[in-house]
Amino acid sequence: MNKIFDDFRFNLKHYRELKGWTQSQLAIQANSSNGMIGNIEAGKAKPSLDNIIRIAEALGVHPADLFLRDASKNPDRDIYIKYSQLLKQLESIPHDIYSSIDLLISDLIKKYQN
Repeated sequence: MNKIFDDFRFNLKHYRELKGWTQSQLAIQANSSNGMIGNIEAGKAKPSLDNIIRIAEALGVHPADLFLRDASKNPDRDIYIKYSQLLKQLESIPHDIYSSIDLLISDLIKKYQN
């Protein structure tokens, strides 16, 4: 198996687990089959471009994020993903409150990284 595909499947599992989803839950969200997700994570199947895009959209990440080096070894990436997911959930609140929360979280991330 090649390194790029290994990184892809490790990242897929990592982002799925960050969401707290089972393979079945991801399959439902990505309009895929449970077997396909399991086979990808096990290295037994390679997804099509359409599947990659649907999986990335379901996980709330850019498709390229699934190909970067093993994200599970990068704790800063976890913070970024959780931050992005939180902001997405807060999009419906008034803009001034949203902006304040965005600044607060950004400051907390900077303090954590230092």
